[in-house]
Amino acid sequence: MKNRTKRTIFAPCPGCHKDIFVDHTPILGEFVTCPECGDLVEVVNLSPLTLDWSTDVGDEEWPDYWDDDDGLSADYSDDNVSVFD
Repeated sequence: MKNRTKRTIFAPCPGCHKDIFVDHTPILGEFVTCPECGDLVEVVNLSPLTLDWSTDVGDEEWPDYWDDDDGLSADYSDDNVSVFD
């Protein structure tokens, strides 16, 4: 019988840049949590293993004011309106 050693796979967290170790074969689109900072990140590439924040998040998780490609799109003409309410 061959001596099989477990291969350690890891990639840096996009938030805190600490290595996230994966103890199984990762799957494209899988979510993992950084044990250092707690960020939930997605496997976006397998070779090399690359982690990033997900761009495929449902509407219930993102506020309405994040609806364009470059950030906030809320109308700031009314000073009494807060986009964070």
